[in-house]
Amino acid sequence: MSELLAQFELDDAVEHQYRLGEAAERAGRLREAAVHFRVAADQRLGDAAVRLAHVLFALGEEAEAAQWCTAAVADGFPEAEELVRENSEARQRFLEHAARITVGAPTFDWLPPAMPSRRISPEAIAARTQALRTLDRRYGGIACHSAVLEHLAAVEPMIVVDDTSWTAVAEVHELAGWTAFDSGQPGTALPHFAKALTLARQAENEALIASVLTRAGRMFLHHNAPDDALKAFQLGFVAAHNAWADRRALNDPAQAVAALTTKVSAYGEGRARTLTLTALARNHLALGDLPAATEFAQEAVQSARNLRSARADDHLRWLDQEARAAGALLLAEHVSTRFARSG
Repeated sequence: MSELLAQFELDDAVEHQYRLGEAAERAGRLREAAVHFRVAADQRLGDAAVRLAHVLFALGEEAEAAQWCTAAVADGFPEAEELVRENSEARQRFLEHAARITVGAPTFDWLPPAMPSRRISPEAIAARTQALRTLDRRYGGIACHSAVLEHLAAVEPMIVVDDTSWTAVAEVHELAGWTAFDSGQPGTALPHFAKALTLARQAENEALIASVLTRAGRMFLHHNAPDDALKAFQLGFVAAHNAWADRRALNDPAQAVAALTTKVSAYGEGRARTLTLTALARNHLALGDLPAATEFAQEAVQSARNLRSARADDHLRWLDQEARAAGALLLAEHVSTRFARSG
């Protein structure tokens, strides 16, 4: 009897973990969702392995996601194979969509799930977006991604009834994609970038198309897809040319120390300053100037003290790895304090 009771309690606890995973996924808390789904998948509860794989793909954890897909197929969920195929083709589909957008093809292929409950002017949408963009720059994508999604849910229905809102809502999708990327969720960023491109094309806003493609390209670079990044940058260059934009704005910032030093003075507290200081440290380290590299590393860690950004942390980790490889242990020790504090 006690064994039956214990099994019942275990099953109930696992089911509860699955439900917690569902709730976290709906709320956009994907790392939390993965923790709960992993418990359920370990106990082979229903389609938990499929749900876990879906979340892991969104987080960019492709190797573990593929392992859970294999387990799901073995447990009788063949749809997991399609999940693997869809993930492997996601960037290609995005780039094909971007190419159609760049040559001017209208591709309005989705609608919001509901009609607007009230009218929101493009000016009001843009003002809220700008406020959230400021939070993103200062504190990082993790700190404001949920708020961006809430803003998007409120304003996206406006595209159905007001074509003047297309650019404003496109900018919200662009910010949603950018903060998803900065939150360590590249798989959820692409659909936002794709919708931003669609709306920007509807509005014939070439400059915004160029901006979205540049952000997508930077995300591809960060996640070790240089060929796809190059394609995105090339398409963005075409859009910028069409808009008579300054072509130099689409190029990656020069890695030379002189250029980075000029850039850093223009930034206030926030992610951009942290990334530039980290780049300065890495470049001085590459040049063998350990005192300067250490000084900039300290400044980067200090700049990141109120920042919650997976991308900024990745750049600091790369600096830490390069410092250890170069034998610059004091520099690495300064960087490691960032992660000692954040856990």
